[in-house]
Amino acid sequence: MIRLSFAPLALCGCLGCSPPLTADECNQLLDRYTEKVAEQQSAETSSESVFRMQRDARARAAMNPEFSRCAAKVSRRQWRCAMSAPSVDDIERCLL
Repeated sequence: MIRLSFAPLALCGCLGCSPPLTADECNQLLDRYTEKVAEQQSAETSSESVFRMQRDARARAAMNPEFSRCAAKVSRRQWRCAMSAPSVDDIERCLL
């Protein structure tokens, strides 16, 4: 079982002048992060397995108070960076 850390969200900067992220965008970010974690674990992870991991990550995130603050903590610039990042490490760097 993979363990996703929500620590990168805790380290995020201020929003600045951009409109805040939507709940859907926060979920997209979580899905992207989960997908990259799956790829890092095995390049041959099936799409069904990634979908299951994303579903499980969303269920855990829904119960995590830190994730509920995603829209207030992650700037649009950080989100765009993370959504185009090629790896887990790069996503985490975007969110610092």
